[in-house]
Amino acid sequence: MYLVDVVLPLPLYQSFSYLSKNLLIPGIRVLAPFRNYLLIGIVKNCFKVTEEALSPKIEYKWIEEILDTSPLIPPNLFDFLDWVSQYYLTPIGLVYKIALPPGIFSLPKRRIYLTEKGKKAIKEGYLPESYSFIKRKGYSLKYFIKKFGISLKEINRFKEEGFLTIKAEFPQTKIPTEVFIRLKESKIEDPLLEEEIIRYLKEKTEVPEKILKKRFSLKEIKRLLEMGILEKVEYPKIRKIMLSLEIPKEYKLTPQQKDVFEGIRALVIQGVFKPIFLYGVTGSGKSFIYIEIIKEVLKSGKKVLVLVPEIALTTYMEMLLLNYFKDKIGLLHSGLSPSERLNEWMRILREEVHIVIGTRSAIFAPIQNLGLIIVDEEHDPSYKEENLACKYHARDLALIRGKIENIPVILGSATPSIKSFYFAKKGKYHLFTLKERPFASLPEITFVENKPPKLISEELKKEIEKTLKKGKSVFLYLNRRGYAPLVECVECSYIWGCPNCGIPLTYHKEEKVLLCHYCNFKISSLTVCPQCGGFKMKFRKAGTERVEEEIKKIFPKVEVIRLDRDAVNTERKLAQILEKLYRAEPKIIVGTQMGVHGHNFPEVDLVSILRAEEGLFLPHYKSGERTFQLLIQAEGRAGRKKEKGKVILQSSIKDHYAIKYALEQNYEGFFEEEIKLRKRFLFPPFVRLVLIRIEGIKEEKVKEKCIEAKRYLEDLFLKMDIKNVEILGPAPCPFRKLKGFYRWHIILKTKNYKLLNKALFEFLTKFKVVGLKLSVDVDPEDLL
Repeated sequence: MYLVDVVLPLPLYQSFSYLSKNLLIPGIRVLAPFRNYLLIGIVKNCFKVTEEALSPKIEYKWIEEILDTSPLIPPNLFDFLDWVSQYYLTPIGLVYKIALPPGIFSLPKRRIYLTEKGKKAIKEGYLPESYSFIKRKGYSLKYFIKKFGISLKEINRFKEEGFLTIKAEFPQTKIPTEVFIRLKESKIEDPLLEEEIIRYLKEKTEVPEKILKKRFSLKEIKRLLEMGILEKVEYPKIRKIMLSLEIPKEYKLTPQQKDVFEGIRALVIQGVFKPIFLYGVTGSGKSFIYIEIIKEVLKSGKKVLVLVPEIALTTYMEMLLLNYFKDKIGLLHSGLSPSERLNEWMRILREEVHIVIGTRSAIFAPIQNLGLIIVDEEHDPSYKEENLACKYHARDLALIRGKIENIPVILGSATPSIKSFYFAKKGKYHLFTLKERPFASLPEITFVENKPPKLISEELKKEIEKTLKKGKSVFLYLNRRGYAPLVECVECSYIWGCPNCGIPLTYHKEEKVLLCHYCNFKISSLTVCPQCGGFKMKFRKAGTERVEEEIKKIFPKVEVIRLDRDAVNTERKLAQILEKLYRAEPKIIVGTQMGVHGHNFPEVDLVSILRAEEGLFLPHYKSGERTFQLLIQAEGRAGRKKEKGKVILQSSIKDHYAIKYALEQNYEGFFEEEIKLRKRFLFPPFVRLVLIRIEGIKEEKVKEKCIEAKRYLEDLFLKMDIKNVEILGPAPCPFRKLKGFYRWHIILKTKNYKLLNKALFEFLTKFKVVGLKLSVDVDPEDLL
């Protein structure tokens, strides 16, 4: 008899003990009784026990059924998942539910098979004739029971006697692929090939087949493919939209890149935990160093996990990996369907892939014999999970997994997070720096003091004209969508706000609606003022829709393309707009931060940031850091290859340090200024933060419970002798009401998180909240 420790997908801080007649391998799924239900759980441990060793106080239940023959979780993941549960104060069952692919905790399709003993038993009459319908490929268990009216109890009895086996089977699905067309390498320099399609492909390197078919005739493409002038290449589809990015077929590391590579390689080949930070300005060639390091790790027979930010489009880094390691790659990201995700999980478990690329949830990938983790663009806020019960940060977990598995971890960025760069400067991480751009020069940046604020200043207008005359394109960046973010009544100055969120509604001219960007509440823009009955509206401030309108008035003959979530709210629209964007024709692109991630628009010579101060005054300690990062990313869209681009930074504020250092493209200067402020006001990395938020429909109840929570915590800290914890609040959240719920919070600051963690665990398990929602966010990224 065996005692089995099982994790059930429930919001409880414990696993459960069951009995089994068989020894069960940790990591397999079992069907286990819980109250009046049968649930699927994961075996965590299994020990041989005697009747006497069992506790007389517990009424043990037996495992109902074993669902797998091999584990779905490798042994190296158990300690890691336990750590995640303890640190982020999340019930272990919910951590398993978040970490494993969807569908794992649903009853799989099961098939019934006859053993050799069973086939013999039918002939000898031990098994009923109905079992002869089970052929070599088995029979669906569900339909077998239905068709012959046989009970599961009888089937299990015959199974125990060795006549039958039951197998859980996963649906087999293939990862979708994207077909690209390119010139065959041997034909690239052929002077006889001067057709338009050839010239187009020489410039573009390789282009998605569907885009090429829209631009040129199918007959022409087919003819050139048959002649062997063109060839097709297939890539696994990592994102919904695959971009046509110019990926070098060959590259040679520059002397500086080579020095950095050798330094990182010396640490990586030691095969022990080493946190490595690679800071390189945009275009400095960090991706090539990753490729070379991955080759070294693969040579040693180990595997690699590469984490990339959660964005809709393929990035240069991903296309490089797909190009160089196509056959060895597995993908894990939210764009996959549940069955595709499960299939990739099984491929990784079966060790069919050597490199796993994925967004934040890929940190839980079941990779065995892992040799390296790379976190690309480590500063990106999308690595923090904000919506699920376990609010983990994938970058931080990469370091923890590296430590548990004793392997190196590389973090890379052109605009590092303050926290990571601080640890790198302190010597906690091994710091490597790339400051040269070997294939492109940094853009020239001009500041235009925009007082009184104008959307398009005279200086900017002149620069746009010059750029368009040269046959080049322009990118205008404003991180606000819609036409006007503030709508005011002309008669009484009433501001239209969202009844669910209390936030000003944004006017969208195309749809003629006032819209809330948080809960999607909308009303017609033809509505009368609820305060005075007036019907005239004044539109204050500006969004991308208004910029687009103004630019079309100033440059009526130029193509203007808007790139924001309103313009590309479907995959089809995004594909259509990207097709226009990647045409090498003069155009003006108007975009939000959606346009600065992962793009390298052809022929963009001029970038203008219309309101550089946007986002600086949010009540958040990271507002300066995020603004600086977005400004640097937007500036990086200017210039291409050896052309020197130009950036015009418009702002009504000149002296803010984030703007000053963005003008100089000086990350280290910005870091020094920011870190002084963090130290002075005690914010990360000098302390740890914990955010406790309570939400509810009635604000008075939320406030009362928040005050009660603070008193409870103060008593608890006193009882446990926990000192040096600063309690801020309770106070309303900056966004006081969202989606109909009032929100209040308490912020804890501490230098000793271990003791605080114990107190918070007691708080979460004993502090009762009825009719309200309580959440705890450890190391929060969002304080709004």
